[in-house]
Amino acid sequence: MAGSPSADGAGRGVLDAGFQILEAISAAPEGCGLSQLARSTGLAKATAYRLAEQLVALGAVQRVEQRYFVGERIAELGRHWQAAPRLRRAAQRPARVLAALTNSTVAVCVLDAGEVRLVAGVKGAEFFLNTTADPDVVYRTAMVQVLFAGRADNTVPPPTYSAAEWHRVRTGIADAGMVSVDHHDLIAGICCAAAAIRQPGVCDVAAIACMSLSQQFPPNLPGLVARAAREIEKNLR
Repeated sequence: MAGSPSADGAGRGVLDAGFQILEAISAAPEGCGLSQLARSTGLAKATAYRLAEQLVALGAVQRVEQRYFVGERIAELGRHWQAAPRLRRAAQRPARVLAALTNSTVAVCVLDAGEVRLVAGVKGAEFFLNTTADPDVVYRTAMVQVLFAGRADNTVPPPTYSAAEWHRVRTGIADAGMVSVDHHDLIAGICCAAAAIRQPGVCDVAAIACMSLSQQFPPNLPGLVARAAREIEKNLR
């Protein structure tokens, strides 16, 4: 029994060193040589080499000539990563109902370190978000406006906004009950309404948005989106 804590500590040390190796390799898009790997991790060259080769054998790292790259196995595991899984479960049914009621695309997103991450989507939300990659467009969507307005420090404007313009936008969102609306302002033929999801302890900021291809802005869209946000909050409780 006396040796158990030491063995456990040694196991954690090997895991820590293994993750150091992976982090160093992932930070080197052109590949990481052994000397660079040792410098980045602070490990002895022999230790770095042994761990890197073990990770190669597991498929977590690939070696091309004398440089190490992230392996296919890590990439495959990463594809199964979920942003805010509890929120995802809580949002699935309300998002599907909202999409059916409006015959529209619905997305539930969180703001993570300033980046918008999709949590749940219905009817092509992934495609819609990927096709609006222009920052001048992205930061002015109803979804992103609500996410930034819902931050703890919401006085800092998102990119592309002046301080005065952002003050007007976030004040309007707050006055509307944390709902933002886009009446075909950004992309011709697409209108959108987004509402904040309040979920303390789950993630910092979340929102649900409904994107409609209707030529006329559906007058009931903001109310339906706000109702879906409240249903998600109820599920989280």
